[in-house]
Amino acid sequence: MTQASSVSIASYRDTPEGKAENLNLDRMQAVQAFNARLVFMNVDESSYEEIVKGVRRVIGCDCCALFLHDATRGELVLKGSVGYDGLPEGLSISCQTLDSLHAQAFREEYLIHLDDLSQSTHITTLSGDLGSNLVLPVISQKGPFGVLDLGNLEPSSFTDSEIGMCNMLVDQMSYSLENMRLVLELRNSRDAVIRGMALLSEIRDSHIEGHLNRICAMSSYLAEQMAETGGYPEVTPDFIDTISRSASLHDVGKVGIPDSILLKPGKLTPAEYEIMKSHAAIGGKILSGLIDEFGAYDMITMGAAVAEYHHEWWDGTGYPRGLKGIQIPLSARILAICDVYDALASLRVYKEAWDYDRVKKTIQDLAGTQFDPDLVEIFLQNPKELEAIRAKYSD
Repeated sequence: MTQASSVSIASYRDTPEGKAENLNLDRMQAVQAFNARLVFMNVDESSYEEIVKGVRRVIGCDCCALFLHDATRGELVLKGSVGYDGLPEGLSISCQTLDSLHAQAFREEYLIHLDDLSQSTHITTLSGDLGSNLVLPVISQKGPFGVLDLGNLEPSSFTDSEIGMCNMLVDQMSYSLENMRLVLELRNSRDAVIRGMALLSEIRDSHIEGHLNRICAMSSYLAEQMAETGGYPEVTPDFIDTISRSASLHDVGKVGIPDSILLKPGKLTPAEYEIMKSHAAIGGKILSGLIDEFGAYDMITMGAAVAEYHHEWWDGTGYPRGLKGIQIPLSARILAICDVYDALASLRVYKEAWDYDRVKKTIQDLAGTQFDPDLVEIFLQNPKELEAIRAKYSD
């Protein structure tokens, strides 16, 4: 009896119905695994790309795209896509567009399935090569907040069971997507407040916004070059992202420096210079105080190190603590080079702007005394990139 049952089951699995059932079971398990992955996924803008790739892998479609609703603009904004080549970054679709599947699915809060797009001549899709298209609204308890687009090159390629599975997938992932969106909005708002604090601390200085943008871009560039060079295991994608934001906080302590010293066009007296130097310790204290009161946050934690230690010298003769070599946090060593490079290359009330060759020679001369010599070599290996950053964020 047992042997006969075994043969029967094996035979059924070999039938088209059995194979289809096994495929659906495999996909159901893949859907559950994918949704479990969403719960523990790191939250940043690249997460959306990971989501659409995961959806395509689970469903087996040719193309996938995710749009989220921007309530301020009244538009659906592209957050990630795979399989759709050539879509412009930040593509947006008005929610009132009448010939858009995406706008219609969002407005009506109902999935739209076009089985054969060759028969639908008045519908706008993401690609003219599609044979069939499925667009599902992503809905939270507060209503729709996006749409998921799935496309296949062949017509009539989404079966009823696949459409049902897509529905289930979107229902299950909607909570994670909404949570991810809110976390990103919170982080972006928090970053905006922190950057505003950096600007406020130096609002008396008319050149500062261009300087901050350049410092952030150069710090990110140097960190990326270090990652490519190798030998810096701490320089992860998260490190690069964080330094690109926290670099703007390097001079936040200048809020405590009097105008008579901060804006003095001539050379500072020894006493004035000592007061000016205190901005590093002041900046570290301000940001460390935020951590003590509100808890650690990557941008503030790195920002505190950058603010306090970016005037430390490689040979130990800097301030405020006289740290030496690798005692100086890596983020501060990166920022120190970028800050001096930009200051030398820029016009200031007390100096003319230097040309690249003069700046390069000075930075190289200070390698091993003021700056980490290995980082100087990496920083200066692509002068065109440095000049492109300065051109993009001019004063």
